[in-house]
Amino acid sequence: MPRLPALWMLSAAGVAASSVGCHAFAADRFFLYNLTTATTFTGVYLAPAGSDRWGRNQALNDKDKTVDPSERLSIKDVERGRFDAKLIDQKGRTCFRHDIDLSKDTTFDIRDADLVDCH
Repeated sequence: MPRLPALWMLSAAGVAASSVGCHAFAADRFFLYNLTTATTFTGVYLAPAGSDRWGRNQALNDKDKTVDPSERLSIKDVERGRFDAKLIDQKGRTCFRHDIDLSKDTTFDIRDADLVDCH
């Protein structure tokens, strides 16, 4: 049996394995869109759905540390799953949005209609 085809198959397998490996380590990028008409958020916290294990303030990812209306915010240090969001606006009001599904999507939005569970 000639050696060249065996080497070619080994090389092809190595290229396939290395390209799969690159994709396996690619991290998902998540985003929140503030689609409210007039609410700026200074605090955006995520917790696994149904828990109170709030992560760090995601609003700090923004250059001015706030999320203005019509602005997109990069969400960092989370993995795919379902989340609850705690949102704090500039007036100090805290609102919650429950059961955000980031298991398939990588974006979610906050609209005026979502700001009903507030104190």
